[in-house]
Amino acid sequence: MKSKVLKFVLPVFAILLAISISFASSEASLDDSTDYYNHPILGATLVPGGTNCPTQGTIKCKYNGFDVFDDQALSIPLFERP
Repeated sequence: MKSKVLKFVLPVFAILLAISISFASSEASLDDSTDYYNHPILGATLVPGGTNCPTQGTIKCKYNGFDVFDDQALSIPLFERP
């Protein structure tokens, strides 16, 4: 009897734990937002915290006055959201 209850309750607890952990995580932590800017001395430097700028638009996205890029090669510029 105890074995049957354990075989049923343990998976239920595992599923409930997985669901509760999924609600605790945020979308921002899952986002791979590694953006770079061209620092005059250091070169391609990582923007702390990243940005939410898209790769298409008209006004260039800035960080401390420098244009922000999506890749470390500084070839994909990012733009402000409309």
